[in-house]
Amino acid sequence: MKLFDTHCHLTDSPLAQDFDGVLQRAANFGIKNFIVPGYDLTSSRAACRLASANPSVYAAIGLHPGWISPTTDFSPEPFRQLARLRAPVAIGEIGLDYALKEYSANRQAEVLRSQLELATILSLPVIIHCRRAFEPLYLILREFSGVVGVLHAYGGGPQLAEKFLSLGYYIGFGGGLTRPQARKVRETVLMVPSKRILLETDAPYIGSHTIAKGESEPRDVLAVAQSLAGLRGWDIGETATLTTANALRLFNLITD
Repeated sequence: MKLFDTHCHLTDSPLAQDFDGVLQRAANFGIKNFIVPGYDLTSSRAACRLASANPSVYAAIGLHPGWISPTTDFSPEPFRQLARLRAPVAIGEIGLDYALKEYSANRQAEVLRSQLELATILSLPVIIHCRRAFEPLYLILREFSGVVGVLHAYGGGPQLAEKFLSLGYYIGFGGGLTRPQARKVRETVLMVPSKRILLETDAPYIGSHTIAKGESEPRDVLAVAQSLAGLRGWDIGETATLTTANALRLFNLITD
């Protein structure tokens, strides 16, 4: 069985301090591959270095909306240069976040569009972060018909999911799927086409029904897969094969 954690922050504490242990524990649970997204230029460079040294790890690069202020002076050029040197598999994580205490919707939109343009130029998929901004996000993504990607840690409900699915996007499910009270997420996973489902942990940041926020590891993607299997009536082997194939397809990967 091979599972794929399509979103985990292996360059961040506490995972970075026990990197070999984190990968070994993940392997013990059947998780074989990992995508590490950046959230600013420094973390994007770190993700690329990690990926260069570890064949099971892939990097994504981008500027997260949480690192954007009204005065942020953003240029895609350093990310473009990094992409040409290090060959990341995606632009991300990028997006919109209106849940922040202080944010500029206009500035977030400008930076997002700039990074979607970069994804277009580089022919890369995108990893999208979104909180409380699904409608404006949809309108922006609709402008970039040549770009596909994943809505990471999706929590918008089935009706909104339909809109993003219509654009060709995949939907990423994490620890929230393991919570019995997570009604919207569980309703959504039942209607997403099987070929558009990805699994993730967002480790260490998002917890699960049994793991506290800040304590998750990539190994916990197995619990997400088990929840998905139970909800969809699949066996765990089928779930692993299907979701891993989805990740390989979206991110244009070949693994052993």
